Amino acid sequence: MTPALSVRDLTVSFRGREGTETTAVDGLSFDLERGEVLGLVGESGSGKSTVGLAAMGLHDPARTRVSGSVLVGGTEVVGAPDSAVRALRGARIAMVFQDALAALSPFHTVGAQLAEAYRVHAPAGAGRRADAKEKALAVLERVGIPAARARDYPHRFSGGMRQRVMIAMALINSPDVLIADEPTTALDARVQRQVLDLLAELQEESGTAVLLVTHDVGVVAHVCDRMLVMRGGRGLEEGPTRKLLNDAAHPYTRALTGAAPTLNTVPGTRLRTVDDPAPAGAGYGGAGHGESAATVGRPTAESGGAEPTSAAAGKGAARPGGGHAGQEVSAATASRSAAESGGAGSGPAAPLAEVVDLRVEFGGRRGLRRGRGAVQAVRGVSLRIDAGETLGLVGESGSGKSTTARVLAGLQRPTSGAVRFDGRDISRAAADTRLRRELSRDVQLVFQDPYASLNPRRTVEEIVTTPLRVHTALDKGERRARAAGLLEQVGLQAAHLGRYPHEFSGGQRQRIGIARALALRPRLIIADEPVSALDVSVQAQVLNLLMDLREELGLSLLFVSHDLAVVRHFCDRVAVMRAGTVVESGPRDEVFGDPKAPYTRELLAATM
Repeated sequence: MTPALSVRDLTVSFRGREGTETTAVDGLSFDLERGEVLGLVGESGSGKSTVGLAAMGLHDPARTRVSGSVLVGGTEVVGAPDSAVRALRGARIAMVFQDALAALSPFHTVGAQLAEAYRVHAPAGAGRRADAKEKALAVLERVGIPAARARDYPHRFSGGMRQRVMIAMALINSPDVLIADEPTTALDARVQRQVLDLLAELQEESGTAVLLVTHDVGVVAHVCDRMLVMRGGRGLEEGPTRKLLNDAAHPYTRALTGAAPTLNTVPGTRLRTVDDPAPAGAGYGGAGHGESAATVGRPTAESGGAEPTSAAAGKGAARPGGGHAGQEVSAATASRSAAESGGAGSGPAAPLAEVVDLRVEFGGRRGLRRGRGAVQAVRGVSLRIDAGETLGLVGESGSGKSTTARVLAGLQRPTSGAVRFDGRDISRAAADTRLRRELSRDVQLVFQDPYASLNPRRTVEEIVTTPLRVHTALDKGERRARAAGLLEQVGLQAAHLGRYPHEFSGGQRQRIGIARALALRPRLIIADEPVSALDVSVQAQVLNLLMDLREELGLSLLFVSHDLAVVRHFCDRVAVMRAGTVVESGPRDEVFGDPKAPYTRELLAATM
């Protein structure tokens, strides 16, 4: 039987401005059988998304050179006339893009967009407006969205619902091949599970062959029959999913499957990276998944050529951020030990940071009708962070966790409630410039998107030294020396000081954000989804780095995340939020080992 999709010796090169060429895919070959789900797995830059675009014939011929063969049900795509490729798209091969909001038109209702997709690609005589509207409503219902929502615009849908709309659009003409390009990246665990279950259910019903492009090994384990691992544009290993996850032959595959923490990983152990391959037999979630810090080397920085640094060596070195009272490592470590032991002999220690009955509202009318239409983002939340501890704040998008974090950082003014840092009231920090400036010496943020939070017009040196310029009297040479020390502390090189953010990978940019946050030697770092959009191997590097810094500097951390496996691995205590309230909190082992709240049990059940 002819495969639904057959790729032979596919090579894709992009032309640069000065005639240079960058090869994104290099001689890749594979078959996708009818009714099969194949996972195309690899890190960012491995070429996996380029393969999907080549199969759809979406590359710009003026900038891209595509050679080899791509057959969709026996019909050649490479080199085919535009008219022939357009006839294939939508009708015989369709694609679900990673960013549904960017892929959907903001000016048209989702019903109109679905109907248009059907009219354009439907067989002759079946594309009437009445037929298209009926088909659009039916397919919306099929993906779990009420037909009445067809009149809504994309911005009124949640991330998971927009992804459902994209799946509906791709399947509305019952194509033979569906390419899903990172369809669940950055979605909450429960929404991710819902989208994947829906995709698998629809695929089983229609018999559509699915090429699932992803860097998430957990997603592949959940839905894929086979997987193909890519690196540097080439296929390294291909085979049944279970075999490759548990007994991979290639070291890179073993490293990739062992990089992401699972609910079975030993908490606090170092995660393996692609620079530190797991031994044979250490499969996905297996016994070799976690290693002690004594047996696994510190990860190297990716692509920038940074030399590995030693956590032990850093303890005896001068602190690049310049300390202030109470910031010595020995004192911080002792503080953490006291917090963990409950302050034996002296009663419970006062928290470093806390919110009590915190409430935050957005919008609403002013004056006599004040409060009408207001959105209650946080409703009566009480949390504490002790010195030297890491608190994981868990919840789905819209649960209020990031708003709570911004209040603690002095970036969001609370509607009511108490907000304290080291016993001091900081509830007015967002409106009081002087108080906010003072607070920033002790509390720093690491943002989710390092590219958006780093000024693209400033060099790394300017970015990292800005806190030093604002808060210290150091001259330019001293600031540069400290910035160089900070970069080395986070696994980069002093030679990188003159570069701009776009010259770094995602993981390196996140390291720069961490270096900036460490510049003033803060006592509390708030990390808001710092690894949610990173590849699993880069995620492992960043988590290992944060664990190193936590131990070296005795930092306290508020770790905001929707990834329960990461939180279990990294955090001492956990608070679970839903709809602006804390539904459960406690020590990590207690919350994960014996969850009391039904919602916590739902999140754990959805974690892959």
